[in-house]
Amino acid sequence: MSESVEMYLVMTALLRTAPDQPVPLSLLANKLGVSQVSANEMCHRLEERGLLTYQPYRGVMLTPDGEEWAQRILSRRRLWVIFLVENLGIDPEEADTLACQLEHITSDRLVAALRAFLERTPDAHTRSEKTAPSTSPRPLTECTAGMRGVITAVDVEPAAATFLLRQGIAPGTDAEVLAVGADHAVLLQIGAQQVALAPSLAGRITLAMTARRCMPLATLPGNVAAPSGRACVANCAVVRQKR
Repeated sequence: MSESVEMYLVMTALLRTAPDQPVPLSLLANKLGVSQVSANEMCHRLEERGLLTYQPYRGVMLTPDGEEWAQRILSRRRLWVIFLVENLGIDPEEADTLACQLEHITSDRLVAALRAFLERTPDAHTRSEKTAPSTSPRPLTECTAGMRGVITAVDVEPAAATFLLRQGIAPGTDAEVLAVGADHAVLLQIGAQQVALAPSLAGRITLAMTARRCMPLATLPGNVAAPSGRACVANCAVVRQKR
């Protein structure tokens, strides 16, 4: 599968506001840096391959096969971010940019090797006990992909707090930042689920990074819940096509 195809699948997964919500073609084209005509042509080709479904005037959605591919690629990205940050000391923001490139050339054999390397500690399959934060809390909008820690404050209106609580977001919860969009929307990993937060909410939630490295390496789930706004978009390389 080409890098361009993979980028369409990943971006569709990241831009949707709910699993059954189509992504507008104009938004997809804008985020990928291509013309709407090019995006339209590619989406029709991917529909013929059974990876996307296209609904005129509504947008595109991933098929089960497309969803599987998108989550496989995002899982590779997460492994690379963790490896680069924790083992090579690379800044999380730079690591996310590098991971966006490496995810497209990572074989299944290399995925297995990376996972085995990162899970080499005895307790890597279980969540570590919470430890005292090692850095001062910062808003999620100021975090970068790969940062992990404990949520220290959720300063939102009662209705929003109720929504967040249903998603498992509350002070004292372990969380990992999977991606941060250019508009500061945030994709957060809470336990076994992904939660996409609009900038207005993400900016009112603070995270303190913890000293412990050990975290589970489960693959990314497909369901994304978002209270409002767009799902976040990672800092991916622009897909280069003829416009």
